[in-house]
Amino acid sequence: MEDMKKHASYWSCVLGMSLLMACTPALNWREVRFDAGDVLALMPCKPDTATREIRLQAGTSAAAATLQLQGCEAADLQFTFGQITLPPGVLPETALNGWVQASLAPLAASDKDWQLRPWALPGALSAPSARVVNVKTAAHWAQLGWFVRGERLYQVGVYAAVKNKSFDDTADVYFSGIKLQ
Repeated sequence: MEDMKKHASYWSCVLGMSLLMACTPALNWREVRFDAGDVLALMPCKPDTATREIRLQAGTSAAAATLQLQGCEAADLQFTFGQITLPPGVLPETALNGWVQASLAPLAASDKDWQLRPWALPGALSAPSARVVNVKTAAHWAQLGWFVRGERLYQVGVYAAVKNKSFDDTADVYFSGIKLQ
């Protein structure tokens, strides 16, 4: 009888833990922003932050800029949120085009692997217009978006291996959570 109570207690604990684990969301959405920004993003995990100096291609020359980046990984997906203050003397369109090219280059995607299109993002500048791209190669998927708000350029991104079945739905949720205040 005592053994049956121990077994029942053990299995009750196992069942309880299983239920708790099943109820724990893989994506714990939270609001994030940069200290000096008026753009809010919903990220599904607590992001790490980094700042580094970069050379942003601006036409035929490169301009020094500071990249602030927040990023995290959840459910086998990587999420990024980046901000660059527009370098002096560089037009927003030129800087944005430079960031698009710099972001696509490491993905090693051919022209047939991606499609750049306008992104209807309320509050973003209309010139240059916000844009988004979906990249699908044999190895990975990515959805990236760029926009300008005031004197700042922004990029958001989601990356995953091609086997990730939740990529499209999760990317839609992430991109719909970008709010300009």
